[in-house]
Amino acid sequence: MAGLLRVMSGLLIAVLIAGCVSRSGEEKKISGDQEAAAQTTIEVTKLDDSDLNRLISQRNGRVLFLNVWATWCVPCVEEFPDLIRLHREYEGRPVDVVGVSADFDDEIDSKIIPFLKKHNVPFRTFVASFRRQEDFINGIDRSWSGALPASIIVNPQGKKTFFLVGKGTFDQFKNEIDKTLGGL
Repeated sequence: MAGLLRVMSGLLIAVLIAGCVSRSGEEKKISGDQEAAAQTTIEVTKLDDSDLNRLISQRNGRVLFLNVWATWCVPCVEEFPDLIRLHREYEGRPVDVVGVSADFDDEIDSKIIPFLKKHNVPFRTFVASFRRQEDFINGIDRSWSGALPASIIVNPQGKKTFFLVGKGTFDQFKNEIDKTLGGL
């Protein structure tokens, strides 16, 4: 059954990817920054249910902005520059920007790390590695359907203060983080 689900998921991903082909026919040149990022070591850690629970509940006085995304998700890719900007905005402040990839956990080297290098992602990144997808979904938010992207903000006490399904903006995320920080 798991094999059939994996094949079906793979077919869905292939259909989605086929719709994302550039129409210009031009290859993009890699900038010096992108080339340097490709040389940087990027780590992606598998995240299971106990890791997710610890990440959300043990905040050590810090706000958590957590974004669930996938390499094949067009709105996720479009949202990434805002997430990178958000990380940079809060460097040195009690805010952790964290990404959790919904790609398969055996795609770390083949898809996730190349994506992160291409986008020069500076924040911690995990890949969901749950036996059952519903456990991951419920661990994020019981009302969540699993649609991507999804973002949550958790205050230092481990309470969710914001949850968004769909593409957000830098200003929207910053406003919600600032509201959470203001309550400290």
